Amino acid sequence: AYDEINEESQEKEEVVERVPIFTTEQHSKLINQGDRIRLPCFVDKLDGFVVLWKRGETIISVENRVISFPDNRAKIEGEKNGNWLIIESAREQDEGTYTCHITAFPPQEISHRVRIRTRPEISSVQDRVVVKEGDTVDLSCYIKAGYPYPEITWTKSNPRDNFGVKSVGSGPDLMLQNVSYDMAGVYRCRADNGYPVYSDDIVNVTVLHKPYIDKGDGFVHAHSKGSIPLSCRISAYPKAKVHWSYVDHKGRGQEISGENWEEKSVYSVSLPASEAKLGDYRCHAVNEFGSQQATIKLSNLAGPIKFQSYQVENSSSVYNLTWSGESSAPVSQFHLIVTRDGSELINTPVIPSHNTESNWTAWYIMTELEPSHQYAAKISASNSHGQGPFFGPWKFGPEQSENSGVEAV
Repeated sequence: AYDEINEESQEKEEVVERVPIFTTEQHSKLINQGDRIRLPCFVDKLDGFVVLWKRGETIISVENRVISFPDNRAKIEGEKNGNWLIIESAREQDEGTYTCHITAFPPQEISHRVRIRTRPEISSVQDRVVVKEGDTVDLSCYIKAGYPYPEITWTKSNPRDNFGVKSVGSGPDLMLQNVSYDMAGVYRCRADNGYPVYSDDIVNVTVLHKPYIDKGDGFVHAHSKGSIPLSCRISAYPKAKVHWSYVDHKGRGQEISGENWEEKSVYSVSLPASEAKLGDYRCHAVNEFGSQQATIKLSNLAGPIKFQSYQVENSSSVYNLTWSGESSAPVSQFHLIVTRDGSELINTPVIPSHNTESNWTAWYIMTELEPSHQYAAKISASNSHGQGPFFGPWKFGPEQSENSGVEAV
């Protein structure tokens, strides 16, 4: 009988002295400021032991009751064999180590490390920078707030590029060397550390430079009625003075009179169709940093020719090449040349499919296009005055690069 009692006593002692085993793993959590902190403490079998939460030597809770926590933002969610420590609206001062303590013998503890990610804030050193073309300029931004330390990246946008955005660098400082006129624009520094909201600031860069002229197709078709506009797009800072002239057979410029206007850096002059001479017209722009001129041809030949197809078709082997050309006189045919990887693939006449007044349209179906090759087309048109210049190249086909530009050749 004594042995039986002794065995029962030993079994009770074993139950009482059993040490619970944590089923929770230690965590290191990065919590966004303002979010909820949720820390677990669970064991395989609690067996009446008490669960305490501590931060350093300060006791936060005993079992499911909060003893002390600033602003009453903490609570305990109890479950079988453990609980959760919940802290609402996380703040920077909540960062630290939180320990779950089980009152076994010896005491059992598991700790969780909490870091608070704070909203980044960045500011530019300069709001606006003016630099001469060819010089070097440094742009700088600095971090005012944010943990962990935010990553800084730079992008640039420009109205000239329809406000397209491109990446231009990283880090607090951005050096622009040998500055060109097309480097003018809005530079944006951005701070991001993973917080739901990033921070950014801008630097406006103005480049002092001589005029640069984009003449477009460099070709204008002469109509017999109304007025004929000639236009060139000019980039210049300070703003350029622009004048137009007619180039005679000896290459001399004769200044022309006509209605002049400027809109969004496009300078135009309107010529009465009844008085306009065929030939070359010169757009001349000048400011304190230099000058540039460009020639535009006014002709009764057909042109310019505009490509209307998408550069990349969904089909990888069939492509519908569509275009239109301008001509007051009837277009008898177009002349299509297609190259593949620079070698001539197609050289053929194409009859116009239809026309609306002076706009003539045609198309050509290409088959067996291969994704690994570069295709390009150029086209001219013939009317009663002769064959006009070729326009192109138009790059197309599966997975091809952007159009390199279209002008008369």
